[in-house]
Amino acid sequence: MKINYVTGNKGKVSLAQMIFADMDVEIVQCDMETPEIQELDCKLVATASAKYAAEKLNMPVLKNDSGLFITALNGFPGALAKYTEPTIKRDGYIRLMNGIDNRECYWVEALAYAEPGMEPVVFESRSYGTIADVPRGSRGDEFDYIFIPKGDNRTFAEMSVDEQLKCFDNKAYLDLYNYLKQSKKEL
Repeated sequence: MKINYVTGNKGKVSLAQMIFADMDVEIVQCDMETPEIQELDCKLVATASAKYAAEKLNMPVLKNDSGLFITALNGFPGALAKYTEPTIKRDGYIRLMNGIDNRECYWVEALAYAEPGMEPVVFESRSYGTIADVPRGSRGDEFDYIFIPKGDNRTFAEMSVDEQLKCFDNKAYLDLYNYLKQSKKEL
């Protein structure tokens, strides 16, 4: 099974390749720009982008949107994480959380599969955790330095990729795989 993954983010492609490594799935990166609606719901963002890409490329595609939802900040930044990460950065999030006891958060991964002329099908994962008091670690994106997955006391930036994968909810990827296998689709 081949999945045409529309993204310019090699990290997302590598993650999908690791998750699907033991399955009969080949991940192929399709690097193209898609419009990204400004919406707080990752599912809606992924759906709109996937529909656009499937029509433009005239082939089945996979599109992803993800976001960090911080409970005490009413879900901010949500699907806008991509836009706040380079400006607010990890230190800004720590300042926003200063004096706040409830540090619960979750990371959403929304995968949208779309075929030309059809409505996309969306699968979602949620990885729960907390926001660290101070940024910690030495590798990863801005949020990796402040996100502590549930059941651990280290940030993602303090973990190896294998350790991160063990904490990461990959339900969306498995649901996508099962959907494609049952429908005998090839992306």
